[in-house]
Amino acid sequence: MNQNIDKITDLIHYTFENRKGKYKFSEILDHVVLLKQGVLKIVEKDLQYLEINLDSFLFNELLLNIAETELKRKLPDNIVDTFLFIDDFEKYLKNKYCIDDSSKEFTNSINALKAFVLTILNNQLCVYDFYVEFIKDKKQKRRDSSNFIDPYFQFLIITNACEEVILSSCIEYNNSEKHPSNYIYNFLRGLGKNHSTLAKQLAEFGIKNDFQKYSVLIPNLFIGLYNEGHNDTFDDSILIFEKDPITALKAFSGYNLSNGSDIKQLFELLNKIEPITIELVNLKSVLFCNFIENDNASAEIKENSIKELVKLLKSEDHKKADSAFQNIQYSLEKYEYEKYYLLNVYLNNTQNFNVFNYFFHNFKNPQYLFDILIKRYDASGFRDSIDLFKNSLNHFLDTNKEETEEQILDLFNFRKYSLLAVKIILSTHGGVHQVNLLKLSEKQAQLFAIDSICNYPHSIDDLLPLLLKLKESNLKEVKDYLQTKLAELIFEVYQESLLDLIKKNLTNSKKDKDFLIPLQKAFDEYSKMREFKAKIKDLDPKENERNLMDLYYRLEHENQAKMMKNIDKDKNSFLSMMKNMVIVRGRAWKNDDSEDILPLGYFESSMMIDTRAYKNPPVYEQNLENF
Repeated sequence: MNQNIDKITDLIHYTFENRKGKYKFSEILDHVVLLKQGVLKIVEKDLQYLEINLDSFLFNELLLNIAETELKRKLPDNIVDTFLFIDDFEKYLKNKYCIDDSSKEFTNSINALKAFVLTILNNQLCVYDFYVEFIKDKKQKRRDSSNFIDPYFQFLIITNACEEVILSSCIEYNNSEKHPSNYIYNFLRGLGKNHSTLAKQLAEFGIKNDFQKYSVLIPNLFIGLYNEGHNDTFDDSILIFEKDPITALKAFSGYNLSNGSDIKQLFELLNKIEPITIELVNLKSVLFCNFIENDNASAEIKENSIKELVKLLKSEDHKKADSAFQNIQYSLEKYEYEKYYLLNVYLNNTQNFNVFNYFFHNFKNPQYLFDILIKRYDASGFRDSIDLFKNSLNHFLDTNKEETEEQILDLFNFRKYSLLAVKIILSTHGGVHQVNLLKLSEKQAQLFAIDSICNYPHSIDDLLPLLLKLKESNLKEVKDYLQTKLAELIFEVYQESLLDLIKKNLTNSKKDKDFLIPLQKAFDEYSKMREFKAKIKDLDPKENERNLMDLYYRLEHENQAKMMKNIDKDKNSFLSMMKNMVIVRGRAWKNDDSEDILPLGYFESSMMIDTRAYKNPPVYEQNLENF
């Protein structure tokens, strides 16, 4: 026996040095003896590997002996001090074996040791009572809570706790959570893999004793069992359906259905449900989506599932339609065409266009997004906002840049949609989406790109680097047209501001210097015209409207004085608050309510705007809409 203890002790040191989830037989020379002792077990899904049986009492007993030896003190006799004892041992092991916090195998070993010491303490006190008090204590930090919860549920399994205690522990945990948590549901589903007998016992106990109380837990027990090959669970769910359709459908929604006859039976069962509540709509839509995604479902079932989803989306009660649509939005990843079709059905019924914010986040093909953008542009014109689509556009440019760029460039093939293309390019936050206009193969598309950018109401400064790419075009007509349009903008709209920007984006090469000649000439002509107009006093508002301007400013100053007087009397105004602030050397500020001195922030925002937009707004807007 002493020899076996030495072998197990060596194994403990070996596992902390290597920290692997599974080991080859050749790595552990004494695996035959250790398998008999229950310290090791063969990996079920890969019979060529071994794993540590962390539930082994012998393994954890020797690990506890090592802890007491290294820490030079005995295990305390209460739960709080015991867990502090193991925390100290954990720190010791991390230092000795250079273990970081990300080691899952090490964490599992420590939790198993904590579960083992709970079995020792359970002889002296009721661990369940401590658990109930612990989770009801709102002052517990989340990390402290998880340090106890995981070992506690492991303790319930290795001590063969009765069904009522396990299920009650699950209920107590759910009741203690402020927000819904998947912890208990994952725990119950996991029982189907490693503790299927216990999972069946818990489900049977919950159904026979207090179904109403435990109904929230039963679906997850069934899901864990069915997905691990216990197909008889399907029939059990059918029996529950007659008693409580909601509970049964929750179970069905998590099954990885592999039997065509089961899918058909379940589909027929769903069509019998009347009347339909919002919760039933939610569960039915989940299952219909599952059928569509399931390779084992027949083409007829998939087609009929889409028809059933259409019925739900056309519901007069928009809350039911919303519930069904939400499930569609987060599923059907491989069925983008069908998903897009269902989106249109939903929009025709609810007009809830806010769903555009996130609907396309699981899509890979951007063509459906651009289809909507074009349809909205046709219906609402240039001034329609595309803010709802910014997140989706960024998603596609991050995940599928090439196809998204192709979609944007394709818009330039149509003069009508080229302004939409520019709007999309500008839709990112702080800059532009980088699109190479030289990829436009048709001459007409390149000309439309020049026209649309030069006629866009604002942000020519951001668009200019993209536009100047076309000076490298293989088509002389395109290069000449680019010079002509830029010269027009310099003369009529932006003057030296645009010319300076163009110079910054050009090199000192002869080619670029030649490109700049007509642009400089346009600016020179503008300067001459400006000098000529300056000599005509009748055109100078400072001269012929001075009296009106003086009157305006006097009235403005009078109104400001009245406003400041009123604000001074208001203690809640912004200026009243500013009276309590001190500007320190012009670089920082301090409030009387605080001793902190904070630096003054620097904010700057600028945008180049087409002056034609305010010189003659009606004509300008009409030109944009008829572009």
